[in-house]
Amino acid sequence: MGETWDLTRSQVAWTLAGLVLTLVVAFVLYTFIGAIVVGVFLYYAIRPVDRWLDQRTDHPSLNATATLLVVGIPILLVLGYSGLVAVRELDQLFRQTGIQQLRASLQPYLDLAQLTETERLATMLRSNAGRLLGYASVVFTWLLRLFVIVVVAYYLLKDDERIAAWFRSTFEGTPGLVGFMNGVDSDLTTIYTGNLVIIGITGVIAALTYYGLDLVAPEGTGVAFPLLLGLLTGVFTIIPVVGIKLIYFPYTAYLAFRAVRGEVVPLWYPVLFFVVTLIVIDAIPDFFIRSYVSKGDLHMGLVLFAYVLGSIAFGWYGIFLGPIVLVLFIHFLRNILPNLVQGRQVQVDQD
Repeated sequence: MGETWDLTRSQVAWTLAGLVLTLVVAFVLYTFIGAIVVGVFLYYAIRPVDRWLDQRTDHPSLNATATLLVVGIPILLVLGYSGLVAVRELDQLFRQTGIQQLRASLQPYLDLAQLTETERLATMLRSNAGRLLGYASVVFTWLLRLFVIVVVAYYLLKDDERIAAWFRSTFEGTPGLVGFMNGVDSDLTTIYTGNLVIIGITGVIAALTYYGLDLVAPEGTGVAFPLLLGLLTGVFTIIPVVGIKLIYFPYTAYLAFRAVRGEVVPLWYPVLFFVVTLIVIDAIPDFFIRSYVSKGDLHMGLVLFAYVLGSIAFGWYGIFLGPIVLVLFIHFLRNILPNLVQGRQVQVDQD
């Protein structure tokens, strides 16, 4: 015969109370899900710096604060500004090509993106006080999100070891769950601390290179949307061997086609674009950066889909939430599902 459950009224009451509290907490977390997810990303991205400081000083709070101020917040500001400029350039591209439906998908972010245009911002400050109030509301919302991001990252940096110790002691009777979370932590470290470092560094190098190539080009023939092209180049670095080439090979062909047709693009410019991109953007970052920070056994194609489809499905924070969903799903399929199907106790390799 199977086991019988003998629950007292007190246990039932406390169980219901726990469910209600869990739902309330889940609702609050869902309200700020984007900021929380970005906070988790920021924690993983700068955790190596914090742990390096922890090895040298015994001041977790000070180390977490210094890591955020010196590394974390500058990363957020660069990512935020680059994202807004990319949205603005993408909107211009859609407008020029007449793709109105895709322009509509950018609408929620265009007002904020327009603040990156110095002339537009100055005009708005001088002549449109009513619209300024609307922008102020948008800015306040994003400042609130920034506050949540920083707080989440700070307390994870400061108390991550205590949280991990509590989790292990609480679930010591279910080693499968502990091993599952260890695997998730390892893969998120790979994605956020490894792959995003590659994407970020390569994206910055690419954007600066494209801006430089735009400066030396004859008027009207330079690189269109250099920041957007640089960010795409950075993202495509996670595809081994051919990733970046999927960006600059077609663009070189586009420039060469214009030159052959006798347009304003001179013949030497596609050659210069290809050679500089091959050396500065493709070869150097791949040789010096990828071998140093990239590790793990995640399929890079799945990671790329997680970035792209996550941003489409969830919005602005999907690029950070997508990898989390991917990692949780992969570890469930690898380690939990086979044992559940066979009716065995879940055991996960914790190595």
